[in-house]
Amino acid sequence: MKTISETIGGAQALPDINFDLQNCFEEQLTNEYKTFLQMLRVIESAINIPQRQYAGIGRRPYQYLPYLRCMYAMSYFKIITTVELIQRLKGDPNLRLLCGFKGVPHKSQFSRAFAILSAMNIMNETLEKLVINAHKRTVVYHVSRDSTAIEARETVRKKKAEKKAKKKRGRPKKDEKHIPPPISRIEKQITQSAYEALKDIDTACAYGCKKNSSGNTYFWKGYKLHLDVSDLGLPLNAIITGANVHDSQLAIPMERITEQRVRFCYSLMDAAYDSKAIDDFIRSRDRIPVIDPNKRQNSNRPPLDPAKKERFKFRSGVERANGYLKDNLLPSKIFVKGYAKVSFVLMSAVICLAALRTLQYFVL
Repeated sequence: MKTISETIGGAQALPDINFDLQNCFEEQLTNEYKTFLQMLRVIESAINIPQRQYAGIGRRPYQYLPYLRCMYAMSYFKIITTVELIQRLKGDPNLRLLCGFKGVPHKSQFSRAFAILSAMNIMNETLEKLVINAHKRTVVYHVSRDSTAIEARETVRKKKAEKKAKKKRGRPKKDEKHIPPPISRIEKQITQSAYEALKDIDTACAYGCKKNSSGNTYFWKGYKLHLDVSDLGLPLNAIITGANVHDSQLAIPMERITEQRVRFCYSLMDAAYDSKAIDDFIRSRDRIPVIDPNKRQNSNRPPLDPAKKERFKFRSGVERANGYLKDNLLPSKIFVKGYAKVSFVLMSAVICLAALRTLQYFVL
């Protein structure tokens, strides 16, 4: 299976597609298709996908790359279900050719291929390579961090309540050993690696609540998409968790992962991340945290100083990235179930956004 770059040639100027390339397509390529073609070229420069082996019986199966292109097409063209994708491929010869199909596979073949791809770590590896390639010689001054709600059509599994040992009243006996209070998860993360810390994070579908930009609390069932975004709106890191996971529990693992991909100076976060452990950890990495003070416990806490207030304005970049994802790339309804498949859909949208921002700011 040839990549997009091999198909169109390395010297092809994609914004101004010439007549020779247009002859490869049955219909005229619109600007939307040209942008999608550019986006695939950027993504496939960073992708590493295994080849699908032929068993020697029956006709040869399609490679995984066409199915992966279909996943990006579903994000970019806002195609919600696999049935809609199949109908679109049958009626749109340009999209069928861009994805790499001669004929349209059956729905069951799409389902099996997507299940296999979602079990791999392709999306995270692709995003990491895109970010590293884009910021090889640059410094990201501000990294903005926030999460957004993802509603899902999935049943929330009830957890069994853990029985806690009853605490004896009164003064402890002389021979009785003192049991220290348990260490909080954030403090434990300081000594853990990022991937060890992420193993303790809940990833199952759950109920969550969050305050929106208007200050109103709303509830939903599903997941959370946590993003680290640069000043230019390029996603640097993305992690999906259950909706019940508090934002602060992802601050230290995301800080560790992002610092492996780019060099940056400031970490911008809202009041949900206000914790002394998070503040001290970021300072120990020779960076400056700019966190909006949380006045929930102490209403007399001073606000940010004027210099930090100016820097905190850059945090609007992550809010714009979340808004762009929900308006243009994420499906209005997520019908797949299970953490692996949901994260596969969400990460494909994040990679599309990363490719679009790379084209906008880093590709001449």
